[in-house]
Amino acid sequence: MKHQFLNIKILLVAVLINATTFAQTIKEDLANKLQSNMDAVWKEADVDFSSNQIPEKWKGFSGVIIAQKVKFVFDKGSGVDKLNVYETTHRKIKLLDKDGVNSFSEFYFRRGHENDGFALHIIKADGTVDTVSLLTAVLVEDNDDVPGTFTPYFEKQSTIKNKTKSENIYFKLAVSNLEPGDIIDYASTVFNDNDAAKMNSLEFDPVYYLCHRGYPVVSQKFEINTDEKSYVNSKSINGAPEFKEGSAGGYKTFTWEDKDREKIKDTRWVNEYMVLPMTKFQIIYSKNNNAEDLFISDRGELKKSITPEELAKKVNGIYEKMDASAGKKVTQDNILAAYTTGLLSQTEYYLRKGEAYDLNDDDFIKRVYYILRHTNGLYGKRLGSQFFAYVMLEKLKRKNIVAELIITTDNSITEMGNVIFGTELQWLVKAKNKYVFNFSTNSNPFDLKDDHLGNEAYTVTLGKNPTATAITLPVTTPEENYSNTIIDASMDENLEKTNITSTSSYKGISKHDNEGPALNYTNVYDVDYLAYFGDNDLDELPEKRREEIDRLIFAKKEEFKKRKPVYMKGQLQNEYSNVISYDNFTLITDGRTFNKQELKYTEKFVLGDLTRKAGKNYLVNVPLLMGGQIQVKPEDRQRKYDIDVRYPHMLTWNINYTIPAGFTVKGLAGLNQSVENETGAFVTTATIEGSVLKLNIKKVYKQTKIKKEDYGKMLEFIDAAYNFSQRKILLKKM
Repeated sequence: MKHQFLNIKILLVAVLINATTFAQTIKEDLANKLQSNMDAVWKEADVDFSSNQIPEKWKGFSGVIIAQKVKFVFDKGSGVDKLNVYETTHRKIKLLDKDGVNSFSEFYFRRGHENDGFALHIIKADGTVDTVSLLTAVLVEDNDDVPGTFTPYFEKQSTIKNKTKSENIYFKLAVSNLEPGDIIDYASTVFNDNDAAKMNSLEFDPVYYLCHRGYPVVSQKFEINTDEKSYVNSKSINGAPEFKEGSAGGYKTFTWEDKDREKIKDTRWVNEYMVLPMTKFQIIYSKNNNAEDLFISDRGELKKSITPEELAKKVNGIYEKMDASAGKKVTQDNILAAYTTGLLSQTEYYLRKGEAYDLNDDDFIKRVYYILRHTNGLYGKRLGSQFFAYVMLEKLKRKNIVAELIITTDNSITEMGNVIFGTELQWLVKAKNKYVFNFSTNSNPFDLKDDHLGNEAYTVTLGKNPTATAITLPVTTPEENYSNTIIDASMDENLEKTNITSTSSYKGISKHDNEGPALNYTNVYDVDYLAYFGDNDLDELPEKRREEIDRLIFAKKEEFKKRKPVYMKGQLQNEYSNVISYDNFTLITDGRTFNKQELKYTEKFVLGDLTRKAGKNYLVNVPLLMGGQIQVKPEDRQRKYDIDVRYPHMLTWNINYTIPAGFTVKGLAGLNQSVENETGAFVTTATIEGSVLKLNIKKVYKQTKIKKEDYGKMLEFIDAAYNFSQRKILLKKM
């Protein structure tokens, strides 16, 4: 128990080692096998792929998807312990300009099983078809480098025995002879032989598919073929086509087809999964169609909805399995029970070590939270919300603290009325009239999350007759989610560069959105145990082992010192056009403890390009020190969808600009303004105190969601902020 996290720490503190690698190319017999495995695709009489023409209305885009089809075959096969999954993709895309060509200068394909396949044809403007050789393809060293376009929707499942032959081995193929007007026509198959032995069920990751793609689409299709033990859950929303059921070749088939789909234009402030046409589906393999915790229907039928009563029963079934005693036999249920038992034991160990049961109720809740965050939320680790809620509820029950189980969704994915997958449920706890959401690496107890603000949710009572009662989760205000930046700026002696000292503060959800860059390459996680008043795990190591770890920690800190300024300079370049140097970063508070929830840090850097000489005078873009502001172009001023800014928030800047000796400031009148309505506000004041020009700036997003009819009102303060950022003051020579 005491040393279980040390291996993770050792991995994280290790200094990067440069290694020389050699590209591994593909052999001819394997290349031929991959291409021949796709022969059946080329022989299909699919009318959607027969044409090379595109509609006239789309000839101004970089590319047009003429046709794309993904076919899944879920086949139990002859063996009782395997679930074979074939995923075959066929895409035909016309490239119309250099941007389109550049987007497809590289292709990726898997070679992880003898049934895998890949072939690429290039159709030239004169109709000539070139089959691209695979012999120049090189091995991909890190599969994370493979773009999602070329990876399967359904990866191989991790199972108890896990005896399979398929592997994730990818190759990259560079294509150099593409030119505008070419058509790329490629097909691939990924085969996974999932080991279903000792498994009650396999739940494949859900697919969320937006009908609008990066290019306009003439035709797109999904086809799912399932055997007698596989189930399909599906739901189409916002006008997307529905799956159609059928049968062919001994399989139950589910087919989805969409045609003539325009490319979406206004994507800023669009909550895509909630407002755009989309279909979502999931395949579940189950040996038992009466499994109450699985979101499945009768065999061979689409599952399209779930009632509150069903929700309560399924959540109760999942909870009972987590709360069960693990038997010695290796089964799915026993593995789940053993895992949750381990979480309970681990948490109990730290609670008793810190005498947490003597705390008041509020402090006990915080202690459980921080223990879970420390043991399951650092160094890339995560804990599913159902496990978080389970441990929290069980520990609060042990302390005789009344608590409720709350079920909701992530509102960037779906709403309760459209839930169809178990993975869409978010579990949280209500205790002492406060909501306790699942932790993130840097969160604190009772933090609100933008994914849950104002959500429809259900209070679920557990037991013999579970119930689900509808409630609404709380919202927040702009003042609770703020960012404040204090900037002290002065010119160098040549009046060419601007020296900046900036202090940034964040709280609420705004802190969550900004903490990543601030805390990267710092050592805050080394002392995370202090959040729950715990001990340093390293203190319990033998002396020699501790000395070894300390050396690695020192090396990590030295490496971080080098990387931090380079990283932060890159972040600043998103706001300013000419960051000459980044000189210092000082973390004041990390915002990761309940008593100090504000994230605050100071930076020192130098900017160029803020001044322009005008005779003896200078024009200085002081307002631009607030950073880049949104410019909405004329073509983006018509709104098709409602606006979603995720959460109400307020941004303030206090800029103190030292006026160079021998100059006076002209042009203050335009720096005082106020634009405000029900959607938001932009307010500025400019004053001179001694030799310092002071700009106080406030920008407020008052609402989370704004109707498209009120877009013009929102643009009033958005435009005001952008126009203000472009203003200049005149430094007039005295």
